[in-house]
Amino acid sequence: MTPDDATPNTLNESLDRYRQQQFTGQITLVPTKGNQQRWSFFFCLGRLFWVDDGKSDNRRTLRLLQAVCPSIKQKRFALREGDAFAAQNYSLLMVLLHRRVLSQELFCQVVNGVIAEAVFDLLWQTGGVVQVGTEVPYDPLDVLKMASVTVKSHAAITEAAQAWAAWQEAQLGDFHPDWALAIRSTDQLRERLAPEVYQKLALAIDGQRTVRDLAVLMRKDVPTITRSLVPYIRRNIIDLHPIEDLPSLVVLPTPGAEGNGRSSDRRQTVPTPAAATTATAATIACIDDSPQVCAAMSQIIEQAGYVPLCIQDSTQALTVLLERKPKLIFLDLIMPVANGYEICAQIRRVALFRDIPIAILTGSDGIIDRVRAKVVGATDFVSKPVETEKILTLIQKYLSAATAPVNSPAGATAASLNPKTG
Repeated sequence: MTPDDATPNTLNESLDRYRQQQFTGQITLVPTKGNQQRWSFFFCLGRLFWVDDGKSDNRRTLRLLQAVCPSIKQKRFALREGDAFAAQNYSLLMVLLHRRVLSQELFCQVVNGVIAEAVFDLLWQTGGVVQVGTEVPYDPLDVLKMASVTVKSHAAITEAAQAWAAWQEAQLGDFHPDWALAIRSTDQLRERLAPEVYQKLALAIDGQRTVRDLAVLMRKDVPTITRSLVPYIRRNIIDLHPIEDLPSLVVLPTPGAEGNGRSSDRRQTVPTPAAATTATAATIACIDDSPQVCAAMSQIIEQAGYVPLCIQDSTQALTVLLERKPKLIFLDLIMPVANGYEICAQIRRVALFRDIPIAILTGSDGIIDRVRAKVVGATDFVSKPVETEKILTLIQKYLSAATAPVNSPAGATAASLNPKTG
């Protein structure tokens, strides 16, 4: 699909537009003239979570992956057909995360690195002035399962902009860090370097390694490596040239092969009690990484005549909420990976949940927590440890008689507070 407005914009203007629209899907950004390279940006409810550039994707992903996980030696990975996504390298990282090859911290490190490098390359090619080529909306439910881990893409884009500014300041604009290095005159290079330095460099520069590859190998930052090599490049002692990308990292089974299927669903939910599954019973969600809190909340919610939905993995929260559509949410503040503030902000970005009551579960109950939670859209607060009377009071406060069975304690209470007249 081609967007209605395909006028040139700065990169930040283009990204802000899709962030404000809470767009879910894929857009391609292209230069306003000349080079035909295309960058694919993937969004989930306005949140950028991946970038492909169609030119160095495989080399970049493998290098960043092996940098954080040196035990990974192979260059190709077999995936099930059901694990495939439009951005295949992102699919690969998600599978490695689910298989516990990568921790969530390392997963985010690789993804942010990919985004930062791809955006740097876009700035190098375009100067930051681009236009939208195409946009393809996706079903949020499908994408949320893939983009369940929140990555700090805004920080990665800022990092890319700062790296590009430093690159220009160092007058390296003629050189690209994903170009490969090759020695053209071994004799001249040997004359200009100490023997031990020459030996290391001669082994490292093999015509296939890029400047970024060399920086990882030498454990130096990319600008430092590039500046040290520029004199030799300008004298044609070392050659710097574009190089083809690596073959696809992902190997999918051929159609009809056995073993195909979707990856297992790792969402954590408390099974719905049979006694509460009536047509009129509303669902109440509790998002908390503590099994003890979830169990206590589930018992209280069920006692009140509602259907409990407890989610311990905060990264899966939004996906589950969209599927089950609760009428009230209890949300813990302190959780690993994605905390309560981040989850609350994500929930409020979904039109369906813009007005849903969100009660924060907090152990500190300080004024700073309250103010910060209000800013991201919290409705109310309840202090920990969980007390039955407080939870029931909040449920009664925000849910009407229509949301609970008439024969339940909550339904009876609500009905008595709203007697029919006439």
